[in-house]
Parts: sequence; structure tokens; C-alpha cells
Amino acid sequence: MRNAFAFAIIIGLILAPAAGRANELYAQGVQLSVDQMLSIAEKQHEIARLLIKEGRYDRVIPEMRKILDLNLQGDNEQPVAKSAGFIAYLLAEDRQFVPAHELLDETLAKMQLIDNIASLLKIKAYVYKTEGKLGKAIETLERAVEIERQRAQP
Repeated sequence: MRNAFAFAIIIGLILAPAAGRANELYAQGVQLSVDQMLSIAEKQHEIARLLIKEGRYDRVIPEMRKILDLNLQGDNEQPVAKSAGFIAYLLAEDRQFVPAHELLDETLAKMQLIDNIASLLKIKAYVYKTEGKLGKAIETLERAVEIERQRAQP
């Protein structure tokens, strides 16, 4: 038992600098491929989902920010919007309205595609409805409809 513990400490000391270096490279903006970014986003989404299951709500937004910080755009923006929308939905279901709105607001600020904005506004309206703020829900849905109408105009 003692040897296993010592071995674990030694391995930790060896691997910690390597893990720190990987995080440092990521923080310095080392170019990741789109596939790598999507893979990271998928794992971060799962981490956030599991944190909600454990009731560790304070860690959800920081984990989701790691997805937003990847700045996925174009065709890759939609999975980010869907991920944030789903996590916000789960937060609302657990009556965690403040982080749900915070996540949606931060995600909306990053979105460029109208379909994603309208979709996130619909989820934001759901959060308001679940919260009992029906007037805000209606307002938010009306904004989503207006955004979609603008897209339809030439």
C-alpha cells in the first residue's frame, strides 16, 4: 500500500508539469484544428452536464466558458448554441435560473448566425417561463420572432 502511494506521488510529480505545459500552450492560443476544438467542446459539454447531475452548479459556467472561448464560428457555431441551450435547459429544470440566464447571455453575445440567436432566445424564454416570469418569456419570444422575420426580408 505504501509503495502504491509513493508511486502515485511520483507519477503526479512527473505528469503535473506536462499537464501544466499543455494548459499553458492552450492559454497562449496554440492553433487547434476545428476537429480538436469540437472534440474539446464535446467533452466540456459532458463535464457541465455531469456537474449539474452532481448539483455542483457553481462550476457549470466556468466549464461552459471553455467552449465559448474556442470561438467556433460558421457551421461550427450551431453545436455551441445547442450545447449552451441544453445546459441552460438543465439548469432551469433544477431551478438554477441565474446561471441559466448567465450562460445564455454569454452565448448570445458570441453568436453571429440568426438561427442560433433565435434558438437561444427561445430557450431563454423557456427559462423565464419556468421561473414564472411570463411577461419576460413573451417579450423574449417576440424578439426571436422579430429576428427571424428580419432574416426572411430581402
